[in-house]
Amino acid sequence: MNKKKLIRKMAVPAAIIFVISIIVLLLEWPLENKLYKQHIAALNEHIAKLTQENQTYLTEIAKKIATASAGEIAASRVVAELQSELLLENQKLNQAQKYLWMSNPRGEFIFGFPAPAFAKLNDGYDKNREIITTDGYYKDRNDFLMKLIARYDDIDFSGRPPSEPERQRYYGMNEEKIDWRFYREPPGNDPYRVYYRPTTFVFSAPVTNAAEMVEGVLFLKVDDSANGKLYLGGNDAMRESIYNQLLEPIFGTVAFLSGIFLWFLLPSWVYIDAQQRAVSNPGVWAFIALISLIFGLAIYLITRPATTKSLHCPKCENQVNGGAFCPHCGFDLSSTYCPQCQYPIKSEWAFCPNCRAGLKQSTTHETPPEPSNQPEASYAKE
Repeated sequence: MNKKKLIRKMAVPAAIIFVISIIVLLLEWPLENKLYKQHIAALNEHIAKLTQENQTYLTEIAKKIATASAGEIAASRVVAELQSELLLENQKLNQAQKYLWMSNPRGEFIFGFPAPAFAKLNDGYDKNREIITTDGYYKDRNDFLMKLIARYDDIDFSGRPPSEPERQRYYGMNEEKIDWRFYREPPGNDPYRVYYRPTTFVFSAPVTNAAEMVEGVLFLKVDDSANGKLYLGGNDAMRESIYNQLLEPIFGTVAFLSGIFLWFLLPSWVYIDAQQRAVSNPGVWAFIALISLIFGLAIYLITRPATTKSLHCPKCENQVNGGAFCPHCGFDLSSTYCPQCQYPIKSEWAFCPNCRAGLKQSTTHETPPEPSNQPEASYAKE
């Protein structure tokens, strides 16, 4: 098979695969935009459901606690049952973690669950009250508990709190122990991801007695990091989609491989064609086509000789040795090569430029008549 024809046969499916892969990759933006809108809709629905459930739950707890006497709330049976219920709730897998506590109208702590977490934070607050007051970062004990309770396990009150220069130097380096003194709760647990919304929520409900007097305020902090994928924003959310996980790597790889394949087919075709047309330095033209792609090909097609150094069938491109028909495919060569000297000709030519033979296929010119040496016959009138 002709080498140039073989290259074209390989290039056509490769080009089709390359174009399809590029189209799929170009669909990324509209597809991701649609997926992101669906992601935001799912997040808003999830937050609305979580808010309604936990606010209703907290209101019901406030009603139960209201039945206990003011001085016995922390030791009441209702509080003990709540502690057991919350302990079981927090042990479930892939479940939002809940922290429940109550403060009186003066901001004094009454009780909280899980009890060890609140005991640790209250003890730390008491030991560092002077520093906390000097910094002015936390408004009161309740604000201290509200900001730190979800990360109580990562706080170490035993050492010296970092100074302001130390805090500015090491803040955000994912240290094992958080900087509780100036801690700002991150929107999610993974510092390398950008979250669209915070994953923690705080709900409150007043606790009133029979006289409708406020005995205290219940607080419920919900850490929904277990559902962190729902809160991811922009690019991070799309990295979890099937497009980024499967389609983009597959079609990206296919586009790369098919593009490389086409890239090397182009100089190969130029090199073979240059050899057939007796172009000097065919390797140079192949290199130019390799580094400049279609620009080098365009320059080569403009400057290459119009004819090849050997005869080739215009249909199957196999080499022929003259004759009226191609021995490979049977194509009529009478309109392609001079029937007398086999010089390549064009359809609009009336004479062969090599041997001056008249060409029968021309409709614009005719072969000049041969001069006759015979005398003209005369006829007598009858």
